[in-house]
Amino acid sequence: MEYSVIMRKAPDGFYIASCPLLPEAKAQGETYDECLSNIKEVLELCLECRKERGEEIPEELDIKKVTVAI
Repeated sequence: MEYSVIMRKAPDGFYIASCPLLPEAKAQGETYDECLSNIKEVLELCLECRKERGEEIPEELDIKKVTVAI
């Protein structure tokens, strides 16, 4: 299963990640790789919790990253 994740570098130098389809899934890390590893673990835990509670498991949407000039 794959999910799109938004990652950005915060002003304090840490990386922050979130998943639009699983709003409860958020992670951070001192490096890009650490943050990526952390968000993967968080996503797995979120999906496990949702399954245990009988909640919906959202399917990935066809998301495209685009740049808009203004």
